[in-house]
Amino acid sequence: MLHSAIERQVTESGDLDWKERLPDSRNPKAPEEFAKDVAAMVNGGGGMIVYGVAEDRASSAAKEIVPVEAWTDATERKLRGWAYSLIQPPVHGLEFTPLEDGSDGSLAVVLSVPASLEMPHFAMKDDALRAPRRYGAQTVFMSERDIEQAYRTRFEDRRNSSRDLADLLDQAMSGLNDGTMLAAAARPTSPRPAYAGRISREDAGSILVSLVHGNPYLKGRDGFDYVDSHVRAGYRKWRSLGGHGGQASGVVEIHDDGSVSLAYQALVKGKGFETSDVHAVDAQQLSAHIVHLARATAERLDMISDYEISLVMSASGNLPIFIRSFEKGVDYLRDRDDLNGIHKFQPVTGILAANIRPEEALEMVRSLALDIMNQGGSTDLGKRYLKAKL
Repeated sequence: MLHSAIERQVTESGDLDWKERLPDSRNPKAPEEFAKDVAAMVNGGGGMIVYGVAEDRASSAAKEIVPVEAWTDATERKLRGWAYSLIQPPVHGLEFTPLEDGSDGSLAVVLSVPASLEMPHFAMKDDALRAPRRYGAQTVFMSERDIEQAYRTRFEDRRNSSRDLADLLDQAMSGLNDGTMLAAAARPTSPRPAYAGRISREDAGSILVSLVHGNPYLKGRDGFDYVDSHVRAGYRKWRSLGGHGGQASGVVEIHDDGSVSLAYQALVKGKGFETSDVHAVDAQQLSAHIVHLARATAERLDMISDYEISLVMSASGNLPIFIRSFEKGVDYLRDRDDLNGIHKFQPVTGILAANIRPEEALEMVRSLALDIMNQGGSTDLGKRYLKAKL
C-alpha cells in the first residue's frame, strides 16, 4: 500500500497526513503537536495519519518509507492518553494499525481518526485552547465564525441522533404485544455508508447467533433467548422475531448502516408479580444484550465507530413500573412497598467507544444497568446476573 502511494506520488489532503516519525516523548512539544494533529483531522471529518512516510516538502507527496521506531503497546497507550487528556472534548475511537513491509521489513503505523458528533474539538497550542482543522494539506485554526458553525452543527446532529435512536426503539417495540417492554438501541456515530450495500444474510445471521447463544458479560451461558437465530429481510435491515406461547415477546433488528436494536416483553416471573413488574434479571441484562449486539455488529462488519446507546422501559396503560430485585443477602424479592414506582422512565444513555477493551465494556454494562436499577430504588446490582470482572 505504501509503496504504491509513493510510486503514484499521493499527496496529502484533508483526510490524509504523512508523518516521517512517531511523536517523540522526549520532545516536550510532542504531546501538544500530536493533540493538534488529531484534533485537526477529527474536526475535518476524520481521516488517516500515516507515520513512517517522508513527504516532498514542495508538493506534499509521499516520497519514501522511513522505518519508524519499534511500535509497542506502551507507545499506543501513551498516544491514546494524549488524545484523551489534551483534546477537549476527548477523541474516542482512534485505531492504530502497524504495517509490516514484506520487502525490507520496514514498519509504518496508520492512525485512523474517526468522524465525531462532538465537533469542534480543541487542543492546547501556546498555552491556549485552539480548534485546528485540516484545510487541504495544511492545518489551520478555526475562526470564531467557524467555531460557531461547528457548535450549531453539533447541536443539530445531537437532535437528529436522538430522533434516530428514538425511531430505532419505536420500530423495535412496534412488533411486540402490549405489556411492559424493555428496549435498547445503538447507533454508530460513523454509520456504514450506503454504497457498501446490504448487509449479507450470512453476516446478519452470524451477529444474531452470537447474541442468542451467549453473552460475555452475563454469568452462566445466558444469551438473548427471546428470539431464534433466523433472520428475515426487512427494509434496509434484518430482523428476528420470537415469542413464548404463540405471542411475540422479543425482536432484534440489524440495520444496513450498522445500527442495532432489540426489545422484549417483561414476563411474569413468579407469585406476586403484576403486569407492570420487571424482574431484576431482565432489567440488568438489557444493557449487556445491547452492548454485546453493538460490539458483535461492529466486529463482523469491520466498522470503526463509537456507538450511541439508549435504553428504555415502558408499560401499557401508563402504569408505574416496579423493578423487582432481591433483598440483599436473602433469596426473596423485595416487596413493591419498598421500591420506587417508575412513573416516567428516563432513558439511560451512553457512548460505547470503538475498539473498547472487554473489561471497559463490562464496566459500561454495569454502569448502564445501575442507572436502570437506581430508577427503581435499588442502589446496587448484586452478584446474581452480571459478571464483576472478566
